[in-house]
Amino acid sequence: MHPHRSRKKSRRSISVRAFTTFAIALLTAISAVSAADVRGSIQAASDHASAFEPQNTQQMRRFYWEEWTGFLEPKARPFDVAREVAVVLTGQGTPAAEQGALRFHNGSLFPATVVLRAGQTALLRNEDACPYELFAEGNAELPPVQTAPGQSRPLQFSAPGNWPLRDRNFPHVRGHLHVLSDLIARASVDPNGSFVFRGIEPGSYTIRVFHGSREVLPGRAVQVGDAKEVVIEPISLPKP
Repeated sequence: MHPHRSRKKSRRSISVRAFTTFAIALLTAISAVSAADVRGSIQAASDHASAFEPQNTQQMRRFYWEEWTGFLEPKARPFDVAREVAVVLTGQGTPAAEQGALRFHNGSLFPATVVLRAGQTALLRNEDACPYELFAEGNAELPPVQTAPGQSRPLQFSAPGNWPLRDRNFPHVRGHLHVLSDLIARASVDPNGSFVFRGIEPGSYTIRVFHGSREVLPGRAVQVGDAKEVVIEPISLPKP
């Protein structure tokens, strides 16, 4: 081949690659610009019943401030909305890049209500100093395999459904798993009930709320458009 023709072909190949790289970067930038944050809050009474703690108050007393001393009444344990409740966004499209964290923290599964998308892998990190062996009752895809301190365990499920979560080492560790086919995002809920879904593409979605084995808010429609932020009305958590 003539050297001149070879150089022209090489320059053309470089130009095509450069254009492709530019186009991908441009589309990524446009997607990032159009994505929005969806914010809201969960309102729950401080005496709302836990989905995971035993109802027998004698079994619940594990600390000195929960015992009767003769002078002070045992301290009531307030409802922990951040640990107990899962708020998710469902709909058509690609799942959001940022998802709420799943972890073992202070001797508990956090959050205890876990919602995942079928076929997608999520990581469960152990932030405690002891090993856990979490398993799903009735689901062989989550057997009691050890998660050592500081390590993460991948979670993936092939089909929708819901199952109780237990731990072989620590009977007090309890939770409930929900697997959905159309999960877009899982929010991290703050102790005050505030939550946010980040980087949501324009489209029509549904907010759903789970508490333990129950879906307590079957669906609230949310429309994401060109605005950078969408704020929804507060959600009241119904009592069982």
